[in-house]
Amino acid sequence: MATPNISLSLYYNPECPYVHRVVTTLHELSLPFTSVFVDLDVPRPASYLAINPRGTVPALKVTSPDYFNNKEIILDDSVKIIYFLGNLFPNHLAPTPERGVAAALYRTRMFWFMNTWENKITPLFDKVYMASFGGEKEAKEVEDLVVTAIKKDIEPLLQKEEGDGRGVFFGGKDKLTVAEIIAGPVLLRLFAFVDNGLLPQSFKENLLDLPNFGKWARELVKNESLLKGWNEAKFVEGSKAKLQQFRDGAFKPKICT
Repeated sequence: MATPNISLSLYYNPECPYVHRVVTTLHELSLPFTSVFVDLDVPRPASYLAINPRGTVPALKVTSPDYFNNKEIILDDSVKIIYFLGNLFPNHLAPTPERGVAAALYRTRMFWFMNTWENKITPLFDKVYMASFGGEKEAKEVEDLVVTAIKKDIEPLLQKEEGDGRGVFFGGKDKLTVAEIIAGPVLLRLFAFVDNGLLPQSFKENLLDLPNFGKWARELVKNESLLKGWNEAKFVEGSKAKLQQFRDGAFKPKICT
């Protein structure tokens, strides 16, 4: 596939799972980009607020001679960025532009997965993060909450349907789709918490015991694009430092979307 005539600058902070979504997308589509680090531990400088008045990461600056003579476009939310990149040219991440009942149904399923994950699962991960700072009781409560939600709302959406391929990813695909891009970064972080003793082993075990979700998640967290640049040891070290800040009353949440 031909690379679009486009220039991309990603404003990022590596701690943010929503930035991780965008980086995974860029790697999966083999799109070259420039990285600009944004320090979330200090007030955002005026230069960044001029680009993104919200002050959040990620933000993507886009220019192209094919769009009003290189007029700048700023996208300031991970879902918007992923959707934009997935629609730049034909690729395996986004639903195909084909018409007809089967194609429309696949796109509908994809949209509904993304909508369900963002509205019912993503909000729970703030609770997961805080539970990693708490005790056994808090961890168990969040485990029950997340496992129940994924079993009820996500497990059925990963069930193979007529016409799906034999691959493990959404809709029976062999390669990542937008569904995996949306979910992968937070699953990596949740499993890292468990594997490094910040959350109970049963949390991961109960998720992987779900027939559809477990098979899907096992393959997802091994994906090369998702793992590119991911440093689990550094993430865990940073999380433990935040735990101490939390205990000292000095913890300040990062702002990313």
